[in-house]
Amino acid sequence: MSVKRVLLVVLIASAVVLAVGVGPRFANTARALPAAQEPDPTGVTIPYPGRLSDEGGQPVADGPYDFTFALYDAETGGKPLWSEVQEGVPVEGGAFAVMLGDAEPIPAALLTGGERWLAVGVRGPGEAEFTALTPRQRLSAASLASPASLGAPALTGTTCAHTHEGEMWSATGGTKGLYLSTAGGYGLEAWSSGNIGVLGISTSAAVAMPSGMNGLYGIGDSYGVVGTGGYGGYFAGYDDHQDLILGGGVGRINTDPNDLGSDLYLSSNGDVTIKLDNDSGGGGANVLYIRSRGHLACSINDGGDLACTGAKNAVVETTDYGTRKLYAVESPEVWFEDFGTASLVDGEAMVAFDPIFAETVNLEVDYHVFVTPLGEEPVLLFVTDKSATAFTVRGVTLDGKPAQCSFDYRIAAKRLGYEDVRLEETTWQEGE
Repeated sequence: MSVKRVLLVVLIASAVVLAVGVGPRFANTARALPAAQEPDPTGVTIPYPGRLSDEGGQPVADGPYDFTFALYDAETGGKPLWSEVQEGVPVEGGAFAVMLGDAEPIPAALLTGGERWLAVGVRGPGEAEFTALTPRQRLSAASLASPASLGAPALTGTTCAHTHEGEMWSATGGTKGLYLSTAGGYGLEAWSSGNIGVLGISTSAAVAMPSGMNGLYGIGDSYGVVGTGGYGGYFAGYDDHQDLILGGGVGRINTDPNDLGSDLYLSSNGDVTIKLDNDSGGGGANVLYIRSRGHLACSINDGGDLACTGAKNAVVETTDYGTRKLYAVESPEVWFEDFGTASLVDGEAMVAFDPIFAETVNLEVDYHVFVTPLGEEPVLLFVTDKSATAFTVRGVTLDGKPAQCSFDYRIAAKRLGYEDVRLEETTWQEGE
């Protein structure tokens, strides 16, 4: 024996209204269905989404279901004016969606000749017989245009302009208030410039959105947008337009606040760019903060300055000792360094600065030179002259003769633009 079920249907088509409130129940016994009619050349298809539930109001088990649909000119009795069978319709959470006339197009003339009654039958996985809904559902076609005015032989339910402004679409028992099952389609789309797909606002559009109003909102433990086996949300702007904008004074992207182990991944097949001054100088602190477990770890300001509470490391792979960290040397002032080797000739050498390095530092202010002799005998080295273009090194042996040796040198000069920075005070903005 087939299990009793309830069908709740919302039908949206070209001025065709399926008048049904609480859906009818299946009859206790299955019955044979009429044979399908020959398709009319001027066929019509109509979107038909609905929901199957048991007598307790719970969704039926997920799986492929078979459906039969037939149109009659009376609530009971009579012969079918049209019928079709659709097999393997996916039902998930009780919800399904089909196109009436997909298997056997509905003759357009049937929808212009007065009242029509839709009979529906369903056969679940493993069931041998179809179970018919009772009573039939009345299909009102009084406002449907005539076939001549429809303009095309084959119609779809979306060719006629209509609006749902002011309507409230709701769902209970874990089902979908707005549902699309067709692969590759859009559940909700805003087309043309300035339109809004989903808007949460106060009673007047002229009033700014108050605190607590939400465009997409999940009540209690539910979610506003969920992707099962696919995308939770897919946002694509044309060309270089913004795909996703977070409004308000603070924009947040959070993982589940109730899951203490939830991670956030930001992935890209190309570059990841963070613009701290997207308004091109329109104001604001323009600082990027990186926090860990509620504490500020690093910040980057609009000048590119990086400040971190921890060490700055280079992670290096070794041959015999695995991956190791090398640590950056920190200083109370901002120094750039250069290294090299030069040779004394008759006890003297003039070392010119690398011209590229010279443009990154300020050699007009004091800089430092450190020298180390290279050789088998002890040599005394002296830096005797420093200018903005070069420095001079002299050397003698222990008996006072001019040295003839090579030496290594290290230069430390102030970074250009940071000459006066020393142990700069900073205020960590923990904030929100």
